[in-house]
Amino acid sequence: MLSRLIRHDAGRSAKLLVAAVAIAFSAVAVAQEISAPEKLLFQSNHFDNIKQPTKLNYVYRQEAAAPDAFSDEVMVEVIKRNDDGTASVAAQFLTGAHALPIPPIDHAQGNPAILGFLERDILEMKRLTGGATGYFRKRIRLALASPTLPVRKVEVVYNGAKVAAQEVTIHPYSDDPLKDRFGKFADKGYVFIISTAVPGSLYRVYTTVKGDQPTPAVDASMTIARGDPAETKKTGSVMPKS
Repeated sequence: MLSRLIRHDAGRSAKLLVAAVAIAFSAVAVAQEISAPEKLLFQSNHFDNIKQPTKLNYVYRQEAAAPDAFSDEVMVEVIKRNDDGTASVAAQFLTGAHALPIPPIDHAQGNPAILGFLERDILEMKRLTGGATGYFRKRIRLALASPTLPVRKVEVVYNGAKVAAQEVTIHPYSDDPLKDRFGKFADKGYVFIISTAVPGSLYRVYTTVKGDQPTPAVDASMTIARGDPAETKKTGSVMPKS
């Protein structure tokens, strides 16, 4: 099982994160083998495909109904690659009133933009439903730790070319006894798309909500610049070994 997620200190408006992002989602309990989706999202060296210092830009969209809808940007700066395959990185997750401070990480494996996206989502779920952040963190953690959670093969378009990718989808609250308290968010989905052909490996992460709609709608999304989510195509699935 993964370690506890980043803790939120509500008493400090200037800093939403008070625990190091570097260790969030990273430590694995000895008694339980890490799942394939966990390895893909948090235990792989996402910066293996970057050889020189660079800045990665992502487009963030909160697609809820006005007045909550907005667009912003996320930046991850890869300062240097380390000999162990990790990277020294700094991140700016959103700007202005939406900014979510993320401390620099000296030895990052996973892309911290994923953690920023999840932490913002958790804080929004608390704001919109009144639920506890610890509850949402636990449900996401347990969903990703499932040994039968599939990793799907997909094709995405990056910089005008089709590239292979892997996709993980979870619905953390769908089988929870408390889900009826969360209204349209009871069947909320989280989709992660990772590709080694994309700098920093993160292609896109987004959430979906269904509510009274016949098909789920995108709730919030973060996509790497020059990515085209409309061109994502499923090609199959890979079931992790039990």
